[in-house]
Amino acid sequence: MFVTFDEVQRPVWVVTGASSGLGQAIALEAVQSLNAIVFAIGRTEEALQPVTDAGCRPVLLNVAGPAEDITASLMAVLSSVGKIDVLVNAAGYLLEGAVEETSDDEALDVFQTNFFGPLRLIRAVLPHMRRVGHGVIFNVAGVDAYDGGPNAGVYGASKTALATVTEALQREADPLGVRVCLVQPGHFRTPFLARGHRLRVADTVADYDMVLTPLRRDLNALNGNQPGDPRKAARAVVDLAAQDDVRQIPFLVLLGSDAGAAADKAKARLDSARRYEQTDL
Repeated sequence: MFVTFDEVQRPVWVVTGASSGLGQAIALEAVQSLNAIVFAIGRTEEALQPVTDAGCRPVLLNVAGPAEDITASLMAVLSSVGKIDVLVNAAGYLLEGAVEETSDDEALDVFQTNFFGPLRLIRAVLPHMRRVGHGVIFNVAGVDAYDGGPNAGVYGASKTALATVTEALQREADPLGVRVCLVQPGHFRTPFLARGHRLRVADTVADYDMVLTPLRRDLNALNGNQPGDPRKAARAVVDLAAQDDVRQIPFLVLLGSDAGAAADKAKARLDSARRYEQTDL
C-alpha cells in the first residue's frame, strides 16, 4: 500500500446513502468544504455519478447485503488510504403501511437497510478506530425514531432500533476515543418521500384506509415542499466533524425547523409517565 502525503493529511470519510438525499449532501459538503477524501457508497454507478463528478470515490455496495461484503469494502478503503476518520450511516428508505399490513419479508427488508446495514458498517470500522484511538460515527435516525407514527410503524421501529444501539455505543466507544453522534433530522427537501425511496406494503387492509389515506395525502403534498435545506443540514454535520476535539461533538443533534417534534414527543411521554407512575407497589 502506498499512501501519498496529501492523502495522509486529508480526512477520510465513508458515507452511505450517497446517491441521494442527506447522504449525498453530506458527501458533497465534505469534499467541497474540508477537501476530504470521501468514499461514497451506493448501489449503482449511475446513482453515484453526481458525487463522483464532484470528486468522491464511488463504492458500489448494497448496505442491506451480507456482512462480509460490507467488511470487504471497508477493508479496501483502509488498504487504499490507510484510515477512516468519519463514518456516516445515512442510507435508508420509508416503508408505508399499517403494522398489521406489513409482512415479515417487508419488515426484514426495511430492517436490513435501516438497521442491520449501519450495524454491520459500525462493526467493520470500529476495530480500526479503536486501534488508532480516534474516529467519528454519525448515525442518521430521523425524528421518526422513538415515535410510533401510523402508516410507518415498522419503519419507525427500524430507526428506533438504530437510535437505541447508537446510545449504547456512545457509552461503550467514547472512552476509547470514538465519538458516536445520533443525527435526527426533520423534513428536508430530498427525494425521501418520492417513488423509489418511499415504498408501500404489498397487501393492504381496507379498514385502515380511513386512518392512513389522509396521512398519505399529507406526505404527497409534503414531497418537494419540506421546510429544510439539505445543504444546510450537511454543512451542520460537516462542521461538527471538523472540530479539533471530537469530544466537542454532541451525542444528539436535531436538524431542521421541525425537528423539535422529537423533543415534544419525549416531553409528552415523560409527562404521561409521571402522571400514571405508581411508586407504592
